[in-house]
Amino acid sequence: MRRTTLISGLIACIAIVAVIAPAASAKSGGGTTRSIALKGSISFPGATGKAVSKVNGSERELEIDVQHIRALAGKHVNVNVNGSRLASPLVSSLGHFSVNRNTGAGQRVPVIKKGSTVRVRTLGGTLIASGTF
Repeated sequence: MRRTTLISGLIACIAIVAVIAPAASAKSGGGTTRSIALKGSISFPGATGKAVSKVNGSERELEIDVQHIRALAGKHVNVNVNGSRLASPLVSSLGHFSVNRNTGAGQRVPVIKKGSTVRVRTLGGTLIASGTF
């Protein structure tokens, strides 16, 4: 009796794992993720950041983070991707901003491919940070 219970329990565990594993795999995507570092310009040499592009089927997501720009705290900056303005976020009091765009939320997300550029500039046009996928 004990052996039968143990075997039944093991079979149940294996069955649960067999059902859960594909569901977890589907949630994690299986799409493409590209990431680049954004480097500070001559005017803002301490600026650092990153841009991450994720594509999963027809859904695209783009995240851009820049920090160490405290001199621009409380000011808007322009974030350009492939030469077109994507956003004008406000720099926090700590010198950081983040832009997140997702087609799943109905937002416009540019197509990112090899050679795509990300440039962050002041409203006056001074380059803050940039990078290329």
